[in-house]
Amino acid sequence: MFQKGNQILMFAFMAIGLILMIMTMAIEVTDDGECANCGVEGLFIGFTYFLLAITVIAALGGTVMTAIANPKKLTGSAIGIGAMVVVFVISYALASGEVYESYGSVTESTSRMVGAGLFTFYILLVLAVLSIIYASISRMIK
Repeated sequence: MFQKGNQILMFAFMAIGLILMIMTMAIEVTDDGECANCGVEGLFIGFTYFLLAITVIAALGGTVMTAIANPKKLTGSAIGIGAMVVVFVISYALASGEVYESYGSVTESTSRMVGAGLFTFYILLVLAVLSIIYASISRMIK
């Protein structure tokens, strides 16, 4: 029952989010940076943030309810979160905080965080491709 309600809410939020995304993308911006048709469309961005907050609260609430119902499932999540933290720490260590003149008014910490985000993306991309290759090869062997 609880899962059925979650699925219905998830699809409803996805549909509303898709509609709001399309309507927000239709906003026109002039060369001066002013919004040409920001009447009701400006409200869509605020409503999207509101839906995002509700979705995050629902996701966290679902995680807490799952942890209470079956604490052993939480170990897999903890391992995944720990692995993500390790990947980000490695990425942050690899990133340089060097700021070039072409960056404009960017601080060293911002440059380092952007570099860490890029390294995190690259590492996770390589791991995803390797896992797909591993799964394909292991299926061929079986």
